[in-house]
Amino acid sequence: MEMHQLTYFVAAAEAGSMTLAARRCRVAQPSLSQQVRKLEDGLGVELFDRVGRGVVLTDAGRALLPRARRILGEVRETRENLRREIEGGAGRLTIGAIPTIAPYLLPPVLAELRGAFPGCELIVREDLTANLVEAVVDHELDVAITSKPIDHELVEVEVIGSEALLVVTPAPHPLATVGKITLSDLREQATVSLHEMHCLGEQIGAFCAASGVRPDVVCRTTQLATVLEFVRLGLGVSLVPAMACACDTSGERSYLRLARKQPTREIALIRRHGRTQPIASRGLSGRIGIHLQRLESRGLARLGGGVDSLPA
Repeated sequence: MEMHQLTYFVAAAEAGSMTLAARRCRVAQPSLSQQVRKLEDGLGVELFDRVGRGVVLTDAGRALLPRARRILGEVRETRENLRREIEGGAGRLTIGAIPTIAPYLLPPVLAELRGAFPGCELIVREDLTANLVEAVVDHELDVAITSKPIDHELVEVEVIGSEALLVVTPAPHPLATVGKITLSDLREQATVSLHEMHCLGEQIGAFCAASGVRPDVVCRTTQLATVLEFVRLGLGVSLVPAMACACDTSGERSYLRLARKQPTREIALIRRHGRTQPIASRGLSGRIGIHLQRLESRGLARLGGGVDSLPA
């Protein structure tokens, strides 16, 4: 028993004619008659008496008609409800982010998603880049926000934007009033470093090595919040993402741009190749991009004079 067979049966019962039913269903009359006959063969009963050019329901046909109408109605209702739920974003979105992005970018993005898709269940995972990539590949995550480079043949990488890496010092510090500083200014500074288990720590280490800077690392930690707190306490200076500056309202740290060789990192959204994305993930890169720009504007305001623009 197939849906189109029930549709043709109901149409023929209501029209009293295979020919009229075929016109209503926009199919050839022989095709409709053949499918009704297959339905009868499958059920093992005659549903119609063929009389002249018309058809009349048998007892079996009269018994089937209300059931067929109910089945077709439930299928239509299911289809409509499913389409409405999908278009409304119902379902689940699993999203990951690296720890140096998650606390700054995820809250406003997820708040916006909740407002746009109230029926969507949001599941969030904060983890290191390598773990997020594997989770995307293994279908544990739909998407993840990370920074480049990402090199995996099964992962699709969409670059959303970039942000500057800024020097952060305690507020009462000789460099804090300079506005812009040079790499030579950093060579004599004690440094608080993010561990290279983080991609940001690895990127900062590569930048320093390429620039010929060998920082005097007095503390290495796995948490960006810990780096910022140690800087506040005067243990040293550090390089941190601009979004940390944008979200720092304490007034106990100063953020400065490097004068000539400004390091940056690219922010990317990763997905697995070939996966159908949840409705709620559509436009996600645009939302992230908007909030990146907002963080940039806030960071500019807190950097103060002497800075024209952070990288887009």
